[in-house]
Amino acid sequence: MRLPIRVRLTAWYAGLLAVAILGLGTFLVLQLRSDLRATVDRDVQAAAVQLARGYGRAGAPEFLDVSETVLAGSGAASQVLDADGRVLLTYGEPGAAHALLSRAQLARALAGGRELITVELQPGDQHYRAQALAVPGNRRVVVVAESLSHVEESVRRVLILLLLAGPAAVAIASVGGWWLARKALRPVHQMASEAAAIGIERLYERVAVPRAQDEIGHLAVTLNAMLDRLEQGVTEKRRLVSDASHELRTPLAVMRAELDVSLRSGDLSAGGRAVLESAREEVDTMSRTVDNLLTLAQADEGRLELLTERTPLGEAVEAAVAPLRALAAAKRVLLRVDAGAEEVLADPRRLRQAVTSLVENAIKFSPPGGEVGVTAWHAGSEVGVTVVDDGPGIPAAHRAHVFDRFYRVDGARGREVGGSGLGLAICQEIAVAHGGRVWVDSEEGRGSAFTLALPRAGQRPLAAAVPRRR
Repeated sequence: MRLPIRVRLTAWYAGLLAVAILGLGTFLVLQLRSDLRATVDRDVQAAAVQLARGYGRAGAPEFLDVSETVLAGSGAASQVLDADGRVLLTYGEPGAAHALLSRAQLARALAGGRELITVELQPGDQHYRAQALAVPGNRRVVVVAESLSHVEESVRRVLILLLLAGPAAVAIASVGGWWLARKALRPVHQMASEAAAIGIERLYERVAVPRAQDEIGHLAVTLNAMLDRLEQGVTEKRRLVSDASHELRTPLAVMRAELDVSLRSGDLSAGGRAVLESAREEVDTMSRTVDNLLTLAQADEGRLELLTERTPLGEAVEAAVAPLRALAAAKRVLLRVDAGAEEVLADPRRLRQAVTSLVENAIKFSPPGGEVGVTAWHAGSEVGVTVVDDGPGIPAAHRAHVFDRFYRVDGARGREVGGSGLGLAICQEIAVAHGGRVWVDSEEGRGSAFTLALPRAGQRPLAAAVPRRR
């Protein structure tokens, strides 16, 4: 899973700063060591020249006097070697009692070369920088060595400071980077929250455009332009559905009437009557689909007409179930109705339409030999209808979408049982228009229970426990 942008930005800040500090620290340490060693080299070279001149001019006394003057307190040592490498004179560190030069180095120094080397006065001891210089006029070599301990100590201190300050700087930069990234992305988060809250019924809303004319502001303007196009497209689609539904109702009603007249004729053959009856069923199906589309179009436009009155719930349930008994018998599904005597404040036609959608849906998805139960109930300030079936049930991932328009849990099975995928959406719109609610309880493989709850006549809606499927 990808990390949030502000985490990635902070990680990049910290990583780049760590690389920069590491590179800069390495450069500083190496440069400091090089500069300090260069200073030591210049010191020992200058001291070696003075000692060689003094020894060549006045011998041992001058060598010791110059050594005491030049090398006193510097952690240095000096010595005079003969051509065989024996130590003739020494001054300074006790470890300088043995020759500091190898045979090869001594030979090169006697030949006029200047040997600048790194040595140890004793095995395992600290390092020294040593300068070998031949004494003019005799076969002697003066060696001057100065300790590198102060160089290493200075480099070590700088390295420790970098190791302590580097992580602290990275940590501070990470906190600052997190804060800056959060501040920079806050408008994006706000726009995302606003955009997520804009649903199909709130396309008129827009995200707030920041005052700054930057990329964030351009993003907000782009989102609002996209919402403008979506709103226009949805509005045109709804207008098309509404206009088409209105236009189709009349020809369908004419076709139904003509088919009814033709079916009353007594001279029809058996085959002709079967064809007309089949056509009549298809016209009825198309009429229900057109009515559903018109209902949804009216709901979208906020003009779903309700002629509410005190309506006996049992009568509305019986009126909705009666036309579906033939469908249940054709599928060999037992249709059981338990209608109560409660009254509901509702539009009778819309109430029958909603209950019809629930019962028809249950019959379609019940297996042959199954049972569909329709139960009217009352609880507190609500009355309602629960339709229980023996169908395949609804997987948990699909339950939140079963009331969406044209949604099918199983596309292949939905095509087999038929329907437009609008029945449950119609039921929800009618429930909301009445101030009620609709929901489903289901367990995959054990059927479903759809419930429509409306306010009881004379009372306000109140959420209450209702009978669940058995």
